[in-house]
Amino acid sequence: MLHFYKFRQDLFGPEPAKDVYRKVTPGKGWPEECPPLRAASSFGYDILANFDVTFLRRRDGTWRVKHDQVIESDFDWSPSEEIDGKPLTQQYAWFWEQGQKIPHPISDNVFEAIKNQVKVSSFLFIQTDPNELLLMTEIPNQWKPWRTWTALVDTDWYPASYPWHVILELNPKEKQITIEKGEPICRIIPVRRDTYFARQMTPESFDDFFARGQSWLASHGRPHDDGGTMDITKTYVKQQMKSRFVVM
Repeated sequence: MLHFYKFRQDLFGPEPAKDVYRKVTPGKGWPEECPPLRAASSFGYDILANFDVTFLRRRDGTWRVKHDQVIESDFDWSPSEEIDGKPLTQQYAWFWEQGQKIPHPISDNVFEAIKNQVKVSSFLFIQTDPNELLLMTEIPNQWKPWRTWTALVDTDWYPASYPWHVILELNPKEKQITIEKGEPICRIIPVRRDTYFARQMTPESFDDFFARGQSWLASHGRPHDDGGTMDITKTYVKQQMKSRFVVM
C-alpha cells in the first residue's frame, strides 16, 4: 500500500493513472485502441505538476527556471519541545550545481553530462508497506521535450524527511520548455521486494503452451475477410484482467 502526506493540503496527491492521455482524431488503428498499451498506461499512480513551470536554456547550455517557486508547508515542525515550531520550506524545481559538494560531490566533467537534468518536487512524503519498493518512472508511451529518469526507492524502510522529487532530463535542442500545472510528470508503482525467476520451457511444456494458444484462438478468434488471420481484439478486452489503483 502507498502511504502519502502532502506538504500542503491544497497540492496534488497521487492520481490513479488513465487509459488514454491524449485526444485523437476519428479513425481506426490508433495505439490508444490497443488493450495492452491501455493497460500499461493505466498501471500505477501519476505524480502531477503542482505549478506551471518554464525552463529556459542559457547560451552556455545550462538552464534556469523562469519563475522560481519556494513554498511553505501548512504544518509546523520543531527539532525539540523547547523550540517553537515553524513551517518547512521547499523549492519546486532546481538544478545540479557545478562544483557542488552537498548532497554529493559532482565533478566538472560529470556536471557537463547532467546539466540538462532538473529536480522537480512532488511535495509528497511517501512510505510503502514492508517489502514494498516504489518504482518511479516515466509515463508510458508519452513523448515530450523532457523525460523522467527511472528510480527504485526503498520507501518501506527509508524514512525520508523531505518530499520526494522527480528528476527530469530536458531536451538540449529546445530553448524553452513549459510544464503545465496538473500535467503528469512521473509514474509511481509499488512493487514487491522479492526474488524473480526466469527459465526456458521444456519442449513438453512448450507443446502444452502452444496447443493451448491454438485452442484459444480457434474458440475466440474471428476470421478476417482474407481468411488468413484471426481478430482477437474484442475477446481479449473481455477477458483482460486489469489491476486497479485507488486513492482512499
